[in-house]
Amino acid sequence: MEEIDLKYNKNYYSVMANKIIRGKQKMTIYEAKLIRILISQIKKDDENFRMYRTDIKNLAEFLGTDRKNIQREIRNVCKNLMRQIVEIESGKDWEILHWVSYAKYDSETGTIMLMLSEEIAPYVLALKERFTRYQTKNILTMQSFYAIRLYELLQMRIGMDKKKTMIYQFGISELRTILECEKKFKQIGEFKRFVLDIAIKEISDRTEYKCTYECNKTGRIITDIIFYLELKEQEKEEMEERKEKQEDLDIDDLIDQLREIIHEKLKTKEYKAILEAANNDVELIQAKYQLAKKQKKIDNLVGWLIKAIQEEYSEPIEKKKVDSFNNIEARQYDYEELERALLKH
Repeated sequence: MEEIDLKYNKNYYSVMANKIIRGKQKMTIYEAKLIRILISQIKKDDENFRMYRTDIKNLAEFLGTDRKNIQREIRNVCKNLMRQIVEIESGKDWEILHWVSYAKYDSETGTIMLMLSEEIAPYVLALKERFTRYQTKNILTMQSFYAIRLYELLQMRIGMDKKKTMIYQFGISELRTILECEKKFKQIGEFKRFVLDIAIKEISDRTEYKCTYECNKTGRIITDIIFYLELKEQEKEEMEERKEKQEDLDIDDLIDQLREIIHEKLKTKEYKAILEAANNDVELIQAKYQLAKKQKKIDNLVGWLIKAIQEEYSEPIEKKKVDSFNNIEARQYDYEELERALLKH
């Protein structure tokens, strides 16, 4: 089993399937943070879990607590994590999963080792759709488990809402179930005071959003909670910067993948042109490149690939020949204009 050091980076993300975000969970604040730190270590191309190790000093810093405190509590935290579950429901179907499958402490080195359970692998590894992604740093300073869970629920809605209206409504019964409060804080005043008010304050104080809420009544009974989110101005600017950097990183990664596929010396702008034509679909480009290798004569590979993508070639074209990258007509490419646009990225 591969062992790697647990790392914390402010730009690391926790990524989980929406089914887990909606699932019933009950943990202490340390347990919740530790699970999300472990999940944040997963890379997008990971196919299996690794064994993560860290010393107590670093773990205390990750969790925002005193070293002596975590040294005293770590055994109980790990024992509880081995028992902690998430309940996922889909209609009448349900599934119960453990979070952690292994924990070990080495007193000589002061090192703790943890491994996520294979049971949750389908919900955190290689996710393609219906998942929630947020920067782990936003929950590590929180002191309320309910704040973490509500933040995740709101992030899930933001990710699903392409219009980003920033207004989200939950049925109070649904919210109680997800937060494991069906039998706790039964009076709405208690639920607001000990769950919602604390969670809202922490989200507003510690994350990128200002958050408020109001109760919606049907007759005299409160049936729904409506949350209002407003992105802080500084965060708007930082998110735009992160988005631009991420786009650059993604393009660079895709170009590296193409270099492994296309055994020709191409310029970066040519790789970008091919990716633009294929909407960044590397598998599509690979399929057309395999087709190109069967083509008898191609005077310009880049032009041929773009045309093959645009016109959906499914077999070698005997009578068609692309003599120049500049002669592609399907999408009215102006190479100089395209080049200028590509150089901006």
